[in-house]
Amino acid sequence: MLFPQALLQGGGRVAFWLLLPICAVQGLWLRRQALRLPPPPGDTHGQCGEGSPALTVLAAGDSIIAGIGAGHQLQALPAQFARALSADRDCAVAWSSAGVNGADLNSLLSRLAEFNPEQAPDIVLLSIGVNDVTGLTSTRLWRQRLALLFQTIRSKWPHALLIFAGLPPMDRFPLPPQPLRMTLGMRARLLDRIAATLLSSQHLMLHVATEINPQEHGFCADGFHPSGPSYAAWATGLVQRLQGYNNSDTRQEGQKT
Repeated sequence: MLFPQALLQGGGRVAFWLLLPICAVQGLWLRRQALRLPPPPGDTHGQCGEGSPALTVLAAGDSIIAGIGAGHQLQALPAQFARALSADRDCAVAWSSAGVNGADLNSLLSRLAEFNPEQAPDIVLLSIGVNDVTGLTSTRLWRQRLALLFQTIRSKWPHALLIFAGLPPMDRFPLPPQPLRMTLGMRARLLDRIAATLLSSQHLMLHVATEINPQEHGFCADGFHPSGPSYAAWATGLVQRLQGYNNSDTRQEGQKT
């Protein structure tokens, strides 16, 4: 399906709202037909590497953090990230995850007070936003809630490095039909730009773009979540983005705030 270029400008907002009635019907059909996978088995905390942990990671957010599609918690993004970080820094990394399938930004905010790791994390890894796309969260609410989330995390763990895993390119997901797939992609890019802008001026906060190519990165059986090997590739990319930090930078920089 082709659309005039003017409709696709400005983040695709015009095209998004024009196509919304069609996409709503497709979305209802998809909800009824889509395969729903449970969270994988395994502990939602652990350690990678030998000895006392030099770094601690808390992962929070949606189904990506919950590990949907991974097969086991050790193949999910939090454990894979800790494993890649441990290998890159040559140190032990303790990790824990608090992911909920279907979580949006508002529900993550309400749950944040419940997150009480045994010690303050050095790194907070966030994945959130896909359900705000499918739930049609307005850009105004997304910006307000995201700013509140970042402020709350900074107040709760002032020395932690926050990593925001960018919203994925949803127009590349195999499952949704067109034009629903295209409109989801446009909306995801818009919300992700807002997140990147908010983070660009914040100390100890990073936005890391999420790259997914169905030809290179496999999806699980539901056509909506990464597979275990894709989580591993994603984790490696996140750690590569952090190679400008050494083992003590997070604590040293955080103490200046």
